[in-house]
Amino acid sequence: MKGSKGYLKYFTKDSCYPNQEDAMENIHSALLKKQIVLFEGACGTGKTLSALAPALQVGKQLDKTVIIATNVHQQMVQFIQEARDIKKTNDIKAAVIKGKTNMCPHGIDYDECTVKRENTFDLIELEKDIQLKRQELKSANKNYKQSKDPELIRLRDELSKELENSEEKARNLRGRTCSELYEVLNYDSEKFRDWLFKDVRTPEEVNDFAYQNSMCGYELLKREIKYADLVIANFHHVLNQDIFSTLLSWIDREPQDVIVIFDEAHNIESAARSHSSITITEHTIEKAMSEVNEYIGQVPDERLGNLFSTLLDVVQNTYNSRFKFGEKEKIGKYWYDIRISDPYDRNDMVAGKFLRQAKEEGFGDKKQIRELLEEASEFGSKLDEFYHEQYKKGLSKVLKHSDIKYAADFLLSYMELSNNPHYYPILNVRRDQNDEIYGRIELFTCIPKNVTEPLFESVYSSILMSATLRPFDMVKNTLGISRETCELAYGSSFSEDKRLTIAASVPPLFAKNRDDPQNIETIEQILLDSIEQSTGNVIIFFQNSHEAKRYHGKLDSQLNIPVFLDEVGVSAQQVRQEFFDIGEDGGKAVMLSYIWGTLSEGLDYREGRGRTVIIVGVGYPALNDRMNAVESAYDSVFGYGAGWDYAVQIPTIRKIRQAMGRVVRSPTDYGARILIDGRFLTESPQKFGKFAVYPVFPEDEKKEFIDVEPEKIKYSLMNFFMDNSK
Repeated sequence: MKGSKGYLKYFTKDSCYPNQEDAMENIHSALLKKQIVLFEGACGTGKTLSALAPALQVGKQLDKTVIIATNVHQQMVQFIQEARDIKKTNDIKAAVIKGKTNMCPHGIDYDECTVKRENTFDLIELEKDIQLKRQELKSANKNYKQSKDPELIRLRDELSKELENSEEKARNLRGRTCSELYEVLNYDSEKFRDWLFKDVRTPEEVNDFAYQNSMCGYELLKREIKYADLVIANFHHVLNQDIFSTLLSWIDREPQDVIVIFDEAHNIESAARSHSSITITEHTIEKAMSEVNEYIGQVPDERLGNLFSTLLDVVQNTYNSRFKFGEKEKIGKYWYDIRISDPYDRNDMVAGKFLRQAKEEGFGDKKQIRELLEEASEFGSKLDEFYHEQYKKGLSKVLKHSDIKYAADFLLSYMELSNNPHYYPILNVRRDQNDEIYGRIELFTCIPKNVTEPLFESVYSSILMSATLRPFDMVKNTLGISRETCELAYGSSFSEDKRLTIAASVPPLFAKNRDDPQNIETIEQILLDSIEQSTGNVIIFFQNSHEAKRYHGKLDSQLNIPVFLDEVGVSAQQVRQEFFDIGEDGGKAVMLSYIWGTLSEGLDYREGRGRTVIIVGVGYPALNDRMNAVESAYDSVFGYGAGWDYAVQIPTIRKIRQAMGRVVRSPTDYGARILIDGRFLTESPQKFGKFAVYPVFPEDEKKEFIDVEPEKIKYSLMNFFMDNSK
């Protein structure tokens, strides 16, 4: 297979899966044309290597750095292994990065680290100056002994005094520096670089190397990452604009110099949303008021504290007035949403009350309030500079940040965007450690194009890959991709005889009939039959954690094999490993989880780890105010009806498809997928009309669905596993 195509030298397998060579050829061509690649490939069909091989070739050819990012730990592990395999036969340099707090030996935050870093550089410069002064003093002493010139005595005394002052300054500065960075800056870079790029080192391996040499692994990596051809990262390294800019500065590149590959790209929208939403708590507002009082003679307007106080009053009065009977007593340690704006009409009561009350108190109209806040933000920036210097000089033990600036900047954005259909304001409350309720205003981003659109416009090219990326038009619309795209979709190339997809002919499991005794009995029997007939591990995904817990109680008492429950607050990793171990040893166990949990995607249930996946119900996300606001935002931008599809229907089907893809991960693997809900039936459009979800699946997947009566499912499974166990 190793032909004249340059990218094939990065292909490490002996042969391609069907469609893999076609995918590489198309991706290679698209990258040369600077297109954005939308790439869907069924689970276990080699998407990572299909994207990496042509990307590395184009990167070498056009001097681009390849960045591959995921939000799933298991995929990060796979990237490292793929890179190691490629490196065995190719001269590539790869670096793996994690967040600073994961690598810092002291676990301090980014800003504090920055100041210690500055002090460390200052110390090194000071030590160089001290060395020069010592040489000058030595020379002055030598010249005096030779000439006995009295003028040299004066020069020697001055140099001695300067040296003494510099040494005292250095002694004081050392306590405010990072000793691990100091060692890095005095270490032989080439020695670490040779070690780093001799293999593909994990962040943990870099940290071990650094620890053994009393250094900071994070700083070591920062110095050498610019030599990497391939950077393996997390989503936030790319989707957070500030972090991405920092990463680009480390690799000494501009956006047009990088090719970004996103794995599990169907998650980009939700990840970008989390990076663009902003919040402010009561505590921050109170600290801003205290800071105004501290600098009362210097703030641009002494009424600023009263303006923040007005905001605090509005927040507290709003949530106290909106508590229903008994609702306040239910508030716990997790943030609890209170509606302050209609998800559809966007008429924010907090912003409205704040502006009205501020005007009544003499602050003027919205324009005048904005001018005051802009002055406050500018003053806060000067305070940040002052705090920075205080910490840098050791005059403060803690690096402070201006709460005036934070509060002013938040209010400026909030007044501008709270009624914008792309955003949704929410008031959250929770209890603090003293059991007191306090509030937080959140400006939730419904459509995060402000993050994704400029990113995809600025980079040289990007590959978005996932097993569940379609429909592509939705991806382009929601992420703001306007550039020319190359759209690739490949279904499973493994033999259809190796997989069975059953749609159980049961009534739709709407919330109103999930508690129906007859439905519960039917589902329970289907689960018991399916578990009995499966030749290995069975994974069951329910609509929510409550349903998973309900059926765990029923199954655990009737089965004589291990039955695991994926619970909120319990380590999913530990439960998952025990479950995997049983399957890999040839045994059988059952795992009960829920469709929006952590086990439905990004995990490889290869071979014995999983033989049967069962989906019970459609499992839409909670249709709360946030989801309604997102739906409304999409309706307003893309037309009525798009909201339901973009915000609810398609993301849910993607989750289900991801869960179905946990089994049958290689050409030799086999497994069954069982969908228990009438809306999955091939005849559901005729039976259930607009509630049917079968039509939403891609055509190549729909053709494998087989409608089966509940009592006959065990026979279908019996025949399937008998045929594949031979």
